[in-house]
Amino acid sequence: MGGFILLFLIIVVLVLVVPAVALAKASQALRAIEELKQRLLMLESRWHGEDVPAERPKVVTEPKPVPPIIPPAAVPPPLPVTAIPPPIPEPKPIMPVEEVHIETVAPPARSIDWEQFMGAKMFAWIGGFALFLGVAFFVKYSFEHNLIPPELRVAIGFLTGIALVVGGMALKRKENVVTAQTLCATGILILYSVTFACRSFYHFPFFGLVPTFALMSLITAAAFLLAVRLDALVVAILGIAGGFLTPVLLSTGQDNPLGLFGYTALLDIGLLAVARRKEWSSLPILGAVGTVLMQIAWVGNFFLHGQYFAGNKTLIPMAVFLGFEVLFLAAALTTKRAGKLDNAISGAALGIGAFAMLWAFYFFSFTTIGSRPVLILSYLFLVDAALLGLVIAKKYFAHLIVIVGVAAFVFLGLWTND
Repeated sequence: MGGFILLFLIIVVLVLVVPAVALAKASQALRAIEELKQRLLMLESRWHGEDVPAERPKVVTEPKPVPPIIPPAAVPPPLPVTAIPPPIPEPKPIMPVEEVHIETVAPPARSIDWEQFMGAKMFAWIGGFALFLGVAFFVKYSFEHNLIPPELRVAIGFLTGIALVVGGMALKRKENVVTAQTLCATGILILYSVTFACRSFYHFPFFGLVPTFALMSLITAAAFLLAVRLDALVVAILGIAGGFLTPVLLSTGQDNPLGLFGYTALLDIGLLAVARRKEWSSLPILGAVGTVLMQIAWVGNFFLHGQYFAGNKTLIPMAVFLGFEVLFLAAALTTKRAGKLDNAISGAALGIGAFAMLWAFYFFSFTTIGSRPVLILSYLFLVDAALLGLVIAKKYFAHLIVIVGVAAFVFLGLWTND
């Protein structure tokens, strides 16, 4: 038993000391960089100040004695001389001056500061990841050996996650920005893990489906707010990952398409708002990928089992797929400033619309849906109209008009032959 306690203490010391030392080294490196920058600026200002030449001091000398003035001898005045004027030069024609166009060369792209990355950011991220693994292994070890009661384990986990987030917010200064982002990202990961453990491993009565879902949604919203406040893209990406994994991890096997896709729509609205606020072009793409994966997972698990190919239940998946296309289309059309973000949102809208059209081909494979031309052709018309609106509004998608038209004609040809 003494050996296990000694091993446990060694693990705790390693878990707490190594991340702390890494974070301290990262903060010290950042402060040293800032001090070196300040000293360099001071030396440059002094150097420019010494370039101005100083005035030479004036040397005062004693005046020399004035020699006596001797009057000149009388000389008769010279005869007047008539001056001959010089010849007038002929005017030369003025040659036109050619305009010289100076081409401005764009500044070279800013390269990655590998010194700062290797000396500060990498060690901070390694320290944060080591801290997360330490907490995870500590919870796992205590669970396997029953060293700490489950309630106390969960309480320690929540307190650790909240403390890391609060500590990161307290360090949100310029010289500690990497450390602050690392602490907040690690805290968000720990909060997600502990909340999931309360539901799936410990089965606490309080952590039912609705409270756990609400708590993980709150953590996702907090991750988005922290990403905006700290200007941390990694925190936003963790929030997206946790947000899309929440319904998957907490799934009970019951079909609830309105609740599932309503939550997904709110998540997409949140990440699109964060992307437009911070000009992060990767968030819309990640949101579109997560939305399509949720649609594929739901169709694979519940479409056949719930018989959504029969009766009016077919309207539910059609409305869901068309609704997400309209959501991303509205985000693309309301983006006024051209740039990477506009291209990313438009690309995400195009991908969602393309999958909505693919779902039309999937619906057509069922005879109960294919035999209802008004329903299937209305869905195809609305999807195709939304895609055409996006292609017309964004000129760089103009070459895709033919592809959209060909897809619609292929569908009509298959439906007519059938």
